[in-house]
Amino acid sequence: MKKENSVRHSGKSNKTKRTQNQIKVDSGQAGMTSYKTELHYASNEVRSQKDSSRPSSSNNKLAAVFFLLGFLLLGIGAFVKIHPFFSLISPIPLISLINQNKDSVSPQQLSQMLKKKNFTLINVHIPYEGEIANTDTFIPYDQIMANSNYLPTDRNAPIILYCRSGRMSSEALKTLQKLGYTNVKQLAGGMQAWKKAGFSLLDLSQLENQVLPEKGVELPISWNDLGQKLVSNGVIDLNKFNQAVKPTSEQEKILTSNYSGKIKIDRTNAQFIVDMLWALGLSQKSLVYEQGPMGTTEKKDAANFASTGGWTLAKGNAMNYYNKFDLISPNSLTPLKQKQVAEISKNIYRPCCGNPTWFPDCNHGMAALAIIELLVSQNIPETIIYQKVLGFNSFWFPDQYLTAATYFARQGIAWNKVDAKLLLGPNFSSGQGSQEVAKIVGPLPYVSKNAGSCGT
Repeated sequence: MKKENSVRHSGKSNKTKRTQNQIKVDSGQAGMTSYKTELHYASNEVRSQKDSSRPSSSNNKLAAVFFLLGFLLLGIGAFVKIHPFFSLISPIPLISLINQNKDSVSPQQLSQMLKKKNFTLINVHIPYEGEIANTDTFIPYDQIMANSNYLPTDRNAPIILYCRSGRMSSEALKTLQKLGYTNVKQLAGGMQAWKKAGFSLLDLSQLENQVLPEKGVELPISWNDLGQKLVSNGVIDLNKFNQAVKPTSEQEKILTSNYSGKIKIDRTNAQFIVDMLWALGLSQKSLVYEQGPMGTTEKKDAANFASTGGWTLAKGNAMNYYNKFDLISPNSLTPLKQKQVAEISKNIYRPCCGNPTWFPDCNHGMAALAIIELLVSQNIPETIIYQKVLGFNSFWFPDQYLTAATYFARQGIAWNKVDAKLLLGPNFSSGQGSQEVAKIVGPLPYVSKNAGSCGT
């Protein structure tokens, strides 16, 4: 409608201009009376030439009124946009209402849509300041291109973006449209409008303290003389170990004395713990090495795995110590308990590969096996065993388990409510499973303070 009016006004202006020019030419030598007279004459001449197809004067007046009203609204909109006062007094920022269009949804609309969710909800705000429940992924607004693999493959799939106030989501929306996405909207007013409308936000930045507690994770058993046995039997060459791992004075006591304390993992000692438990898992006699893949289908290659050939901190060849000692007393780790260890090991995976602890072909696999053996020997309940292995795995693979925690938190499930056995299974803890979860979650909206990898 506005476009038609502008064309008509333009036509009228052009005819008026031509008529004025004609008057000037005709009046030539006789001279002109005055500007007002010419304009009055021209107006009369234009009116005398109109036909029934042209709008009436009342329509022209009505169009002029609408034009002035539109201009007035634009002025108000510009004023509100630059004046912070209106955002302070309004429950929902006025700028959100003025800018809301076919590419945006209100907080109330989004709340209703989430009840029957059939779209991808993406948080694009940086730095991380919380998120709306049931968010599918987090992609910084200025890194959409680099993280396009986290977007739906269907360019027509419905997507809703949000940030804190709406600015970043507007930029992200334009980027997605350039990528060919046809059904993208943003939350008008962002998280600020969402909160002012009475809805709550999740703060996933606290997940790190839940998954990787500052106080660490402790095994409910005493280490005693196991370190001394590992050193005296040559499984650990103390000189090599000290050069490679550089243990603290307290950690050296664990290896050289009858240590009455408990083994605890935290952000500062993850490498030392995995290496020490690796040595125990390698050398302790186990049904896993007799009945599992390393004792059957993969037996001929047993010396070539990362967990065996990669152990270079022994005196001589690591295979000289493989599956050799009863470091944990047979009175504690009975044949029946060995079977229990074997069964539990089949359920525990690690994100560095696709194998369970039943096939401990890397250092984390053997370290996890040592934990299971220690806890089973002391009659620790299986639920606690899974929880403790999950805690140690989390410090060895922080990003993978923070991703898993984010996955559950976005569904309203607290980390301490998730079954540890489920988390240690192939869907979340195998290499492939953890990668699939990462595809769903997208980049973590917070930064891990720790990292883990295979090897010494």
